[in-house]
Amino acid sequence: MSHAFYADAWQKSKRRDRVWYQENLMPALLAAKERRAREIDASIALAEELLRTLEEPVAKPQPVPTHDIITSEDDSLMKPIEPEILNLLYGCTEKGAAQQYLKARNKKSPEDKFYFRLTTNWDYGWQQKQSRLKPRDVNRGRCAILRDTFYRKSNVAPDPPHYSSPAGGEFSICSEYSCNAN
Repeated sequence: MSHAFYADAWQKSKRRDRVWYQENLMPALLAAKERRAREIDASIALAEELLRTLEEPVAKPQPVPTHDIITSEDDSLMKPIEPEILNLLYGCTEKGAAQQYLKARNKKSPEDKFYFRLTTNWDYGWQQKQSRLKPRDVNRGRCAILRDTFYRKSNVAPDPPHYSSPAGGEFSICSEYSCNAN
């Protein structure tokens, strides 16, 4: 369907509404005033103003001139392919050169291969590198507090000196009744 069809249908709908208001609005308001259904003088004044604006002549629309398209010599949609990637396709004599070329070409993002978006599928993610935000710490900083206070900064550390066994000297076995030194 063309734009002209929708514009014409919209205009017909507006005309139909205007005719209905001109035929039915004022008689309905005057009948309500006679029945004294409610205070309706303000509504009648608004309806008369509306009908005056509907009866004003409408200016005819001016046609929009068509734009001339200027063609250029280079109307390619793709950016030029790098020589090292083209060499995979044309310079290789091995079997599977086309697959190597396609894999190398597929590694690049669409904005590196094309000048502008060609399909609506590319709207999401186009130039995503420029708008990417740095990752931030989640859980409102609680993970950073745990990481900095609870976990060790380096790997497993040796036991503290007070955990080690006594070096040299005599040891004794003591009980609550006697203490014998060896």
